[in-house]
Amino acid sequence: MMSQLEDWSQRLIDEAIRKVAENSPEEVITDFHVRTNSDMGEVCICDDNDEVLSKGNIEGFEEKNEDEFRKIVCKTFRQILSKMDAQHTFDSLNIFRPFSFVISDEKQEMSEDLYVVDSDTIMVSDELLKGLDEELNDFLNNLLDSE
Repeated sequence: MMSQLEDWSQRLIDEAIRKVAENSPEEVITDFHVRTNSDMGEVCICDDNDEVLSKGNIEGFEEKNEDEFRKIVCKTFRQILSKMDAQHTFDSLNIFRPFSFVISDEKQEMSEDLYVVDSDTIMVSDELLKGLDEELNDFLNNLLDSE
């Protein structure tokens, strides 16, 4: 069963995708811009032209600081977008690939990719990359020592 935050996030993403799917094929979108505002517990998804595709407030998140709120939104959106991509939800969209879901604050100062949709690109989580440098160095050292 989805949590209230996951259900709310899913509805926001679904609404944004529905609006893009309904738009004319001449309109080209390369990214979905997800903006957060912790003061109001608000998340807004816009297109490249800053047109609002979906927007909503979730109760109980107004007290969180911006970094904490963004982390919660990022984690939830990544999980949902990954599931949607696995279910081929984005296949019917008339959008050039690759396209991204990018998160930024209300001032658009900080931004990062939440999820990239492309049949040739796989997003890797930070959790998977932890310690990768050390493991690769150990592997290389073992390889060189064995010669």
